[in-house]
Amino acid sequence: MPKVIGLGEALIDLFAEPGVALREADTLRPVPGGAPANVAVRLAQLGVDVGLISKVGQDEFGVLLSNILEQAGVDTAHVESTPEAPTMLAVVATPSPTEQHFAIYHGAGALLQPETLPRDDIESASLFYCGSVTLASGSRDATLQAAQWAKDKGRFVLFDANLRPAIWPDLARAKRWTLAALETASIVKMNETELEFLTEETSPETGCKILFEMGVQLCCVSLGGRGAYFDNGSVRGSVPVAEVNVVDTTGSGDAFVAGLIYHLSQTTTPLAELDETALRGIIKFANASGGLAATAQGGMSVLPDLEQIQALAKTML
Repeated sequence: MPKVIGLGEALIDLFAEPGVALREADTLRPVPGGAPANVAVRLAQLGVDVGLISKVGQDEFGVLLSNILEQAGVDTAHVESTPEAPTMLAVVATPSPTEQHFAIYHGAGALLQPETLPRDDIESASLFYCGSVTLASGSRDATLQAAQWAKDKGRFVLFDANLRPAIWPDLARAKRWTLAALETASIVKMNETELEFLTEETSPETGCKILFEMGVQLCCVSLGGRGAYFDNGSVRGSVPVAEVNVVDTTGSGDAFVAGLIYHLSQTTTPLAELDETALRGIIKFANASGGLAATAQGGMSVLPDLEQIQALAKTML
């Protein structure tokens, strides 16, 4: 059984040519993606025993995604190919390297159901991870149930806020279900916009205190060009951004999450007991992983090895 297991979308990102809005695009280039799938591939690249729970269509894109995951070393025993819907698609425009516009078509990614989940694998993994995209689809109940099973067994549960307003019928519903997912999480990753949306606080320290009241034990907030903030209720601080040539930040958050999981899946220390040295090292590594991902377009386009990430992390003060 995998040591780390994720649940959520494996999809095809259809990228418009860089520098234009979606409505202005002349071409769309297919690239494998989906936040949980991106994280799984990156973890496998780093040697982590990782599995993914997902659904793809019985189409060419579904075959492509299944093959990529298998070739990367991800356990795909629970990546199902279904005839019920086509593979999930996300149309992505990047008017600037740090700006993305999305249009998401759920397809097979919306068909996960609690009764078909591999409960034994979820409960035995040391860390379970998921994100908010499945909460906006028919896979919501499966996402919340899987996270609850992992939480009940005392496992680390990492939730990536990953807010995509366009996929929700209204933002009130997005907030409601994202907060419901946060109640199962021990580790949360979000950016400043997501923090303010969910907590109505602009200060990372104040916002994280609200999340701690919900049961979160480690809060990580991406600060864009200013790096990342970390807080486990005992120690807090920030780490500067990795200095790289930014091409596209679309997959950077997923790479940051993979960097977090790489370290946290190897520790038995309670999250609240991690000291500043340990946390700062973990966030530097995650920042470096996210930075390297921004040097090319697509969540799986740049897959640095452990030594490359560690080398970049050492350059951060």
